[in-house]
Amino acid sequence: MRMTLLLWYTSLPWVTSNSHNSGDSEMNAVNFLQTGVATFASLQAEACLRFMHIPKTGGTSIDSANMHLPPGQRAFDSYMLRVYERIAKADQKDEKDLGNLFDFSHSSELVYTPFRTLHRHLYHWLPPGGTDQCEDVHTPPSRSSAVALYYQEDRCTTFCVVREPLARFWSGFQMFYYACDPESVNKKALELLSDLLTRPYEHECFFMLQVESIYGVTNKTAATHQYCNRILHQENLDQEFDALMAEFGRNVELPEEDLMSSWTDSCNMTVADLRPETKAAVYEYFKADYEAFGYPEPDF
Repeated sequence: MRMTLLLWYTSLPWVTSNSHNSGDSEMNAVNFLQTGVATFASLQAEACLRFMHIPKTGGTSIDSANMHLPPGQRAFDSYMLRVYERIAKADQKDEKDLGNLFDFSHSSELVYTPFRTLHRHLYHWLPPGGTDQCEDVHTPPSRSSAVALYYQEDRCTTFCVVREPLARFWSGFQMFYYACDPESVNKKALELLSDLLTRPYEHECFFMLQVESIYGVTNKTAATHQYCNRILHQENLDQEFDALMAEFGRNVELPEEDLMSSWTDSCNMTVADLRPETKAAVYEYFKADYEAFGYPEPDF
């Protein structure tokens, strides 16, 4: 943003100091401001913008909105956009239909699983040949120098979304486990949280700390770099996303329906139904996220 403002400032036409007519001076001032605003808006519209997709924070809807824009007019770059461009090219699909292809592939688990299996070679799995691999889309900068460099590119603003950690955990849990009563959920959740202590990237990074994606460390106090410059919040996503896109001069809106919401609607339990023991364990594991992003400790 500082660089953008500097470019805007240095591009402005200076008002001449030898104007003798006050009317001319006023008109020069008006022209100065109008030109400056137009120049700044133009620079923002051309500015590089990238999206960091943290699992279970609304990223699928964000990527969908972007892919529904015409080629050459997309609002931002993302790893997800790149993989679907590769898929469309390999399948000889018209890139104009990228949004429909993306939405179809994410319409249900029954569709997505064979779709990704068929195109697995077009995804970038990290670390190469390693255990508990994740798509580059979900891989934190701390786990890949290539990912770190992607989010550090000069003159490029990266935005991302964070979510209340307990709600995020519960949403992810429902994707991988079919338990749907407080006792069974508690048993499975405690087992998962225990496993995550030694395997934090299992389940394709869906349960990794959000702070690790944004700061590259497991605790914000140890951070030396912030990889996501603009942090939005899932709880107020529509408004914050709209404001950011307007700031950068991008004409894009989120879909009315959250993509992938149907994947987790088979269980009628909510976060409020979780046992206190479950909530306490989730809070302890994701405490760094609570502290980094200002979410209050849940009641348990």
